[in-house]
Amino acid sequence: MGSNDDIMHEFVRKELRKLYPSVDGWQIRPAAKSGGKEQGFIVARRILGRSEGAYVLVSFDRNVTPPTVDSLVAMARKEPIPGLASPKMILVVPQNTDVTGVSREVTVLPMQSFVWVDKELVWLKRRNQMSEKAQAAKSS
Repeated sequence: MGSNDDIMHEFVRKELRKLYPSVDGWQIRPAAKSGGKEQGFIVARRILGRSEGAYVLVSFDRNVTPPTVDSLVAMARKEPIPGLASPKMILVVPQNTDVTGVSREVTVLPMQSFVWVDKELVWLKRRNQMSEKAQAAKSS
């Protein structure tokens, strides 16, 4: 049986497949586990004789800390993308995450599925379902 982390990371994989579709030649593979709680992915493709790619680290933390960014840099060092000298580094986080400690060379992508509301991580689809039920209850 899968854990909540597995399910949450599956939503992230779906978002990555939308950003990097296999139809366009993108391959998405999990990066080797670094020992942290973050999940990493490597996206890459070869098109028209050149390579493109990025390292993607997913974090569900409320605040991105320097060790999280260090995990992304370590992943890039451990698993080079063939034919690519300087791939992008991308950090995928829930909406409303504090990313003030993230350096400029790291691109931050907010998730479409999760958001921080006060101190709670909320699954957006679930929140929408709850508001619909609340509206239905009020109108009855």
